[in-house]
Amino acid sequence: MHGSIFNLLKRFVQTQYDHSTWLRLVELSGLHSADFAMDEVYPDAHIYALVGQAAEMTGIPAEQLQEKFGEFLVPDLMLVYKRYVQPGWGTLDMIEHTEDAMHGAVRRDAPGTRPPILHVTRVAEKELKVEYESERRMGALAVGIIRGLAAYFDETDEIEVTPLSNEHEEKVVIRVRQR
Repeated sequence: MHGSIFNLLKRFVQTQYDHSTWLRLVELSGLHSADFAMDEVYPDAHIYALVGQAAEMTGIPAEQLQEKFGEFLVPDLMLVYKRYVQPGWGTLDMIEHTEDAMHGAVRRDAPGTRPPILHVTRVAEKELKVEYESERRMGALAVGIIRGLAAYFDETDEIEVTPLSNEHEEKVVIRVRQR
């Protein structure tokens, strides 16, 4: 997992709780450092340990924490990838172009990273089927990012996000519908 994700997770925990909670989370996760270099890639086991420990500490299921973290990520992701966003796009357009534009850029610019593969199909004018595929099994994060995109584009009341399969599988199907 890319170091930037760990740094955003750190900020998420500090925003929701405080810095001492982050330090305690890292310690209880068995990690040796609370700092992650932005341009390095870390073992996936680190993120699993942190999320698992956070779920244990808070009593909030890991999938729910991942969704909340996904929502939190969106403003930063949009800032980093704004050059790929066309004027006039909304949530559905953004999702349709994520794989080619944003994930393509990540694969090109950050060797060693493995963003999930998204197969997006426009089922109807206002409905997408998103097939998330990743050995990380973090479909809940994708659901959170989609909800975060709806908030970013001020479409929260218009966008319905429904996981159609278990969010903890390698392949997760998500329906995104605009009312």
